[in-house]
Amino acid sequence: MDVSSVSTNNATSTAIEGLKKAQNTLQNAAQNIAGGSQDPQDIVSMSQAATSFKANAAVIRTQDEMSKTLLDIKA
Repeated sequence: MDVSSVSTNNATSTAIEGLKKAQNTLQNAAQNIAGGSQDPQDIVSMSQAATSFKANAAVIRTQDEMSKTLLDIKA
């Protein structure tokens, strides 16, 4: 088993889980707001979810770029 492929899969898997969590947080906050909630925490949660989504997407993008670079080096 190649160690680099294990860390690649773990980084991608972790980022995907982060994307799912951000999506759930955003959906919950949006439902609260649509339901008439005036809790400022809902707006904060939406902002945090957006930041989390961007960060996790960046991890996946970086992992993809690193994999392509590794393939170029090995080829």
